[in-house]
Amino acid sequence: MQKLQSQCVHHITLVGADRQTSIDFWEGVLGMPFIFEQPNLDKASESHLYFDPGDGRLITVFTDESRTPVKRRTPTDIGCVHHIAFSVSRVTFLQAVARLDERGIKHSGVKDRGFMD
Repeated sequence: MQKLQSQCVHHITLVGADRQTSIDFWEGVLGMPFIFEQPNLDKASESHLYFDPGDGRLITVFTDESRTPVKRRTPTDIGCVHHIAFSVSRVTFLQAVARLDERGIKHSGVKDRGFMD
């Protein structure tokens, strides 16, 4: 079978709760500028928010004002996203951990997988 050559990952889209909660997390906690909003072209009742992680690619989030945030572990069913890893300095990483802690957002803790500076 011939390989299909991708040029890069253009964006990753996640399902979020409401608009403000998503902006508060991605821009407020992680510092990724909120750059654009449009309707979800597949579901008009949802918004499609775009955030800039800083590398020319995008993180996008589908939001719906009828959804509320849930404080539970993300499902690990087949097809679910396990995690997204961003390349950041150790200082930036520790700042992100502090922001999560300040806001009472649960996380797995600091786990050095051997690829941070």
